[in-house]
Amino acid sequence: MKKLIVFLVLAFWAGQASAYTIFSLKPVNWSKVKSVDVFIAGYGEELGLQFLYSAITRAQKHDELYPDSRAQLILWAKEDGKKSDEGEIRRRGFSVIKTSRWKLSDKVIFNQLKRLPSIHSIHFFSHNAAFAGAAVQKSERIGAKNFPWDELAGKFAPGAYIFLHGCNTGFVVAPGISRITGLPVMGSLTSTDFQQLFVNDQWYHNNKGFGQYPSGLAKKKTSGPLFNESKSCWKGYCHRMMPNEHTYRGHWGYYDIGLPYYQAFCTFSNNDGEKCGRGVADAILGTTPTINKSWEDQVMDYMCPRMADPKVYETCQKVLRGESNGKFFRGKIVKCSRSNCSAEIVNGRPEKQFRGKDAGNAQMVKDFEYFMSLEKYID
Repeated sequence: MKKLIVFLVLAFWAGQASAYTIFSLKPVNWSKVKSVDVFIAGYGEELGLQFLYSAITRAQKHDELYPDSRAQLILWAKEDGKKSDEGEIRRRGFSVIKTSRWKLSDKVIFNQLKRLPSIHSIHFFSHNAAFAGAAVQKSERIGAKNFPWDELAGKFAPGAYIFLHGCNTGFVVAPGISRITGLPVMGSLTSTDFQQLFVNDQWYHNNKGFGQYPSGLAKKKTSGPLFNESKSCWKGYCHRMMPNEHTYRGHWGYYDIGLPYYQAFCTFSNNDGEKCGRGVADAILGTTPTINKSWEDQVMDYMCPRMADPKVYETCQKVLRGESNGKFFRGKIVKCSRSNCSAEIVNGRPEKQFRGKDAGNAQMVKDFEYFMSLEKYID
């Protein structure tokens, strides 16, 4: 039992005057726990609590998929000077395990991971830079080379994977982490943004003025068909982070290649079997479609962007099924294997940019066929 609850004994680490909280959505019977899903929500700044909400929604989906064997633990990097942040967790009815005045540094994260009995998945919801990695707190970056991934060897359960929910995580960081850990790592090849559930039970990015959701359509107040039991959206149960339907253009520059879905990277030998496939299937399964969906519906939901114009999603479906060669992604499609993506790195500001040839719809059809083949790994 001591090994199962030793994670409660966490060291304080000196740092800047920020803060973090570790909590679970409900009390956990640790005597039944075989492995843990870890959700790391970065600081929000102008994005408010949306990183946190995305972690909560995904953690709830995992709780329903694995009610006894896997526990869900959320690490939240709170804002500078926000003394009320712990109250945000408590008033939502979540179980606070630890709160600290210090920053959620890479050392804190590493030591927390080392204390867990076994890890089934790690998720980062955060700002991200293509080369430097996840910005969990200001001035803190977690990438492939500046985090001791190799020292976590032996901590991962069979079928484990890592999911990097953030902008441009797939160009450098995701393949790099996969190479070090020998695990599947999911990464993005464009900007990612927050989707919310709307009253028509569809997911849409929630920015106004970009044609991302139907005019006048309201957001749901409860989770509706997402879970077995309805949850209040204000508590954080109706969000997820998904890639945009255009190549990256933002603070770090303008890329001309990308993908509208998270790519799966298995940068190790024998990556065409269960070691890669089971983790990737699990990653797709937990991406929070509505309940009672077929595997094809879930893969489509995972790969196809949603916009106010329903033809975007419909065209994507037809392309993946081989019924159309229409275009639904604004920009060139990057060519990828299960080990990496082909991108030319060129000088740019404020950092290097990614360019490349257009792989076209063939890349997406290939990925769809691979993802569809993984249904055999769904328990």
